Amino acid sequence: MDEQISRARQRLAELRAAPPAPEPDARPAEPAVAVSEDERIRVTAAGRRLTGVDLDPRLLRLDADDLAGDLTAVINQALDRARPAPPAPQDVPPVDLAAVRAKLDAVLAEGQAGMRQMTGAIGDAVAQINERAVMRGSFEPPDFDTLFARTRAALAAAGTANGAAEGEAWAVDDRLYAKASSSGRVVRLVWEYGLSAADIADGSRAAVNDALARAETEARRSAAPSAEFTENVRAAQDAGLRELGRYVTSLQSLMSDIQPR
Repeated sequence: MDEQISRARQRLAELRAAPPAPEPDARPAEPAVAVSEDERIRVTAAGRRLTGVDLDPRLLRLDADDLAGDLTAVINQALDRARPAPPAPQDVPPVDLAAVRAKLDAVLAEGQAGMRQMTGAIGDAVAQINERAVMRGSFEPPDFDTLFARTRAALAAAGTANGAAEGEAWAVDDRLYAKASSSGRVVRLVWEYGLSAADIADGSRAAVNDALARAETEARRSAAPSAEFTENVRAAQDAGLRELGRYVTSLQSLMSDIQPR
C-alpha cells in the first residue's frame, strides 16, 4: 500500500508538470474579398484579420450611422469568408461537461459508499480481534466524508463557457471606435464627424483588428481554469493522498501492536 501511495504521488506530480496538449492546427484559409452592392465598399481579409478597407469618398454624404452599418456588414462578410477552415473531423463527439460532472459525482458516491463499507468491515474485524487479543491502539476511521465533500466542491467550481468574449479598440487619435466578438465578427463601429474616407478606412482596419485580438485574448483567459479552481483541485488531491496515507499508517500501527491474551 505504501508503494501504491508513492506511485500515486509521483504520477500526480508528473501530471501537474506536464505541458498542455497542443491544439490541432486549423487548415489555412485563402484571402477573401467582400464588396457592397453598389461596389463602393471593398474589404479584404485573411484568417481572422482585415488586410484592407477601401471606401469611396462619395459615401460620406450618407448618414454616418447608415454608412457605419453598411461598412460593418461588409467587414463581417469578409471575415466570415476568410475565417480558417476547422480541422478535419476526427469523429470525436463534443464534450458534455454536465454529463462529465454527473459521472464523476456518481463515481464519488460509489467510492464513498465503498469506503464506508470497507471501514465498517475493518471496524468489525478489530472488534473481533479485541475479543481474542490485546490491542494497544485504536482504529480511527478516516474522514472520507469531508474529503469527498471537498472533491465535490472543487468539481462544482468548474464553470462552463459563458459564450463569446468581446474586445474594444480605438484608432485615428481615439476618434474611431470598434467592438468585436471572439466569434470573429464586428459588433459595433462608430466614428466622429469630420473624418475623411481614408481615415475611416484605415482606422476601421486597425481598430477592428485590435478589437478582434483583444476579444480572442479575453476568450482564452475566460476559458482557462481560475487560480482558485486549480488550487481547490490541488488541495483535494493532496488531502486525498494524506488521508489515505494516514489510514494505512493507522492500520499498520494497530496491527503491529496486537498482543495475544
